Amino acid sequence: MAVIENRVHIRRPRQAVFDYLVDLSNELKWNPDVESMEKISEGPVRLGTQYRAKWKMSGVIICECTRFDPPNGWSYRNGGPVAVDLDISLSDRDGGTDLVSRFDARPKGWFRLAFPIFLLILRKTERDNMANAKRAMETT
Repeated sequence: MAVIENRVHIRRPRQAVFDYLVDLSNELKWNPDVESMEKISEGPVRLGTQYRAKWKMSGVIICECTRFDPPNGWSYRNGGPVAVDLDISLSDRDGGTDLVSRFDARPKGWFRLAFPIFLLILRKTERDNMANAKRAMETT
């Protein structure tokens, strides 16, 4: 298990940050590592919503919303060679929103051997993702 935590301040109201970022389809707009992101559940995003996703360094995986608490935060879980629980918490500060991202990665099988190297890359990628999400939210 490896936890990567990042924080970013976004100069937008908490509800706007929640509405935009909880919908993983929007990640196609700000994360250059996303190759595909397809919502496979019907209706609006809510607890249990699923996406079929592919990032540059992953196979196709299913992401499922495991916590949905508007406008305070959400969580997604996915499987694959590295199981990930992503938890996002939002709070108001200085007319904007503080976003705290907690990325809990657990390698499975043979991938445990390569995981220390992968973790170095992942730490930088997650930091960059927070900066990209901030930029996307503040320019839309």
